[in-house]
Amino acid sequence: MPMTNIKDRLHNLYNLREKLCDKQKKEMEIEQITNWITDQLNYLKVLVKNKNVPSSEICIRIDDIICALDVEEEHDE
Repeated sequence: MPMTNIKDRLHNLYNLREKLCDKQKKEMEIEQITNWITDQLNYLKVLVKNKNVPSSEICIRIDDIICALDVEEEHDE
């Protein structure tokens, strides 16, 4: 077996390992983002149910979620 084949295989394995690591990092990030959004929505639900919470505070929470998701708003309020 020529030495270049071994080098190529090792190089390919290294690249595959990097891709798998990147994929795992992205999956972990997605899980963290999903957990954060779920927490925020649950807190928002609590705020909405509380009659003593001003709508401005609810809007601030919604703005925080939109900002975190980096979503552009269509209508400026």
